Amino acid sequence: MAPPQSAAVPSEPMRSFEAERRRHLIEATIETVSDVGFKAASLGEIARRAGVSQGLFAHYFGDKDGLLEATLRFMAARLARATAARLRAARTPLERVLAVPESALAPEEFDPRTSAVWLAFWGQIMHSEPYRRVQSIYQQRMRANLRYGLRPLVDPARLEISVSFIAATIDGLWLQSHSTGVVRSDGSEARSIVRELVTLLIAREGASSPASVPAQAAAPSTPARSWRSSDAGGSLAWRTATRGERGEVLRRVALRLRDERKAIARLEARDTGRPVADVEAHDLPRVIRAFERAAEQAAAPAADHVDFGGGRSGWADRCPPASILAPAHWSAPLLLASRGVGPALAEGATAVACSAARKTRALSRLAAIAREAGAPEGAFEVLGGDDADRAARAAGGPSVGWADAPRKSAVLVTDDADVARAAFEIARGARRFARARALSETIVFVAEAARQTLVERLRAEMAALAMGDPMDPAVEVGPMASRDQLERALALIEAARRDGARVKLGGRAEDPGARSRAAFLKPTLLDDGHEDMAIARAPVFAPIVLTCGVATNADAAARLRALGPGLSLGVYVGDVARARRLARDAEAAVCRINDWGRGFAAAEEDWLDPGASVYGRVRRTLACDADAG
Repeated sequence: MAPPQSAAVPSEPMRSFEAERRRHLIEATIETVSDVGFKAASLGEIARRAGVSQGLFAHYFGDKDGLLEATLRFMAARLARATAARLRAARTPLERVLAVPESALAPEEFDPRTSAVWLAFWGQIMHSEPYRRVQSIYQQRMRANLRYGLRPLVDPARLEISVSFIAATIDGLWLQSHSTGVVRSDGSEARSIVRELVTLLIAREGASSPASVPAQAAAPSTPARSWRSSDAGGSLAWRTATRGERGEVLRRVALRLRDERKAIARLEARDTGRPVADVEAHDLPRVIRAFERAAEQAAAPAADHVDFGGGRSGWADRCPPASILAPAHWSAPLLLASRGVGPALAEGATAVACSAARKTRALSRLAAIAREAGAPEGAFEVLGGDDADRAARAAGGPSVGWADAPRKSAVLVTDDADVARAAFEIARGARRFARARALSETIVFVAEAARQTLVERLRAEMAALAMGDPMDPAVEVGPMASRDQLERALALIEAARRDGARVKLGGRAEDPGARSRAAFLKPTLLDDGHEDMAIARAPVFAPIVLTCGVATNADAAARLRALGPGLSLGVYVGDVARARRLARDAEAAVCRINDWGRGFAAAEEDWLDPGASVYGRVRRTLACDADAG
């Protein structure tokens, strides 16, 4: 016969019943406070909603203050469990840091009931020592979690202020979302803002202390060592990883890039002087796609089956090099480097991104993301400035000063085109045919019959472009990379003027008042130009448009062919079939017809194969049809 159960030690079913009853009463309290407010939430009202007598509250909580304190502790404990779960899933220090705001600003914390109760308690903290105690425990726990994740990422001297900065931002954004409505009610925008803040705190000016973040994440202008051709053995750990493992790392890189795209765009804008809005809208989606494709490539079999016909078959083994240098022009280092780095990493090769720019913050952040995603040290490195130049020369290549400068693209505007829309797209649009975002990297050919109208429309569009600080999302034209580049652009404009071009707009330096030391060129429109002018041949990366008249379709095709193989062409035309004939006669590698900012079914930028730096160029012809508007 079993001994009688002691009244002082409840059985397990009794414990479960008691816990459920307390939970039921607390949830009724949450519902009541959220509906009627803190003061009106009497025990009688809570009991009525819970369907119990008021005496039951006295049994479990003593009085109303005890009930409300238990409710606050319940909510704080629920948040603590969510945070702990995210921390357990985190694999890197950065993920541990981000687990805190991801939990505190999770969608459930923006639920109207939860929000109403938290706000009610916050309003009573100054009048209740128990409430202050619960809030203090919550804050200490949050700061401890942030401190633990940040410790290996930031300078110890800046650890506490970084913790305070992030904690205050979390609480401030949550309050702001309810007091002003400027933050989205699902918390997604608040989480994005905190992620950007964390990224900037870690990467800000390279986090100057050597004890802070890894060397590449700190964006040094002079790395600890230079890459040499003798390093070509690459990272053994990366090379011997399975294809599935490499694919998973690259997939995580793409996901992290998507999460941090705003912060990385700001780093790239600081490095290059390009408008941050342009970098975020144009470059980052393509960088993300490059790593997504690299992840797919890594997961593919290492050997492709080939049917030779006649019942014979075999395998074409891919044999990538052990290491590659990926030169990246200073105008878009992140985008240009990713096209070589992604495929190289997919095949287990060591990748070294070389940029002529002395500041490589965006590239260095990309390398840090690769390490955080699981790539070993040495799999992906970044060199900038003179170090990059020495590495390129040591590998037998040219100087990286203008390395991999995108070949100029071309635009053809026919006499039956919608000239107004064409002018808008050339000056402001997506321009997916363009290999570079700078206006000067596209030569505009226009039928003589439409030339005057196009020039007038272009002049109006370019005069309205907003100039200023590239970190301002509204700015469309940022500064030149340096005073030397500005002087070079002005010299090319003057040479074009001597060769017969007419300056319709700009052609001079201008100070928009954003930053006195910045080198700004007023948007410049040159008419009556020719593709043989120096300004049409040289990479300028400036807000310059050169228009060239063409007499006939045959004249246009011949002059476009003369630009060389691999031409990327945009055509604005009324008759799409006519545009396709022109593109074929011009031998364009890719042609975008009436690119009014719409999407196309074909994958973007297949004309530049992402695996080119590993497997050699593959020329493809891609014509995308669209209606004439």
